Parts: sequence; C-alpha cells; structure tokens
Amino acid sequence: MKVSQIIIEKLLNDRDFRLGTALAMKISENNVRNLAKANSENLTKYSAIKFFKKNGFSELEIFEAEKLQTT
Repeated sequence: MKVSQIIIEKLLNDRDFRLGTALAMKISENNVRNLAKANSENLTKYSAIKFFKKNGFSELEIFEAEKLQTT
C-alpha cells in the first residue's frame, strides 16, 4: 500500500507540510522529500498517517486505491 498522489504532491511542494511530516517521523526533511520522490511505503507508517489525518486528510485521500486482480 502506498500513499496517494495528493500526499506526494503536498510533500514535494509544501515545505511546512514536509517539515511537519519529518518531525512526526523523526527523520530529516530531505529524507521525507526522497521518500516522496520514490513513493516509498515508509510514508504509510503510523506516525506519518497520524500527521496527515491531523492536517485534514481522510484515509481515502491518503492511500492510493489498490487494484484488484482476478484470475
């Protein structure tokens, strides 16, 4: 599961949001930027999700829709 493009764009373009995420995750701002560029699953850690929700994002906005495969 990965975060949505909405969150990725916010992290790449909003320095305050990126700094807040970095503080919540206890990592550097540059690390958050790199995680966003790679759309890393580390952005789905509890501390990050809690911060995103605190900033008004719902789970539907935070997470990328999973594609179901049927066989």
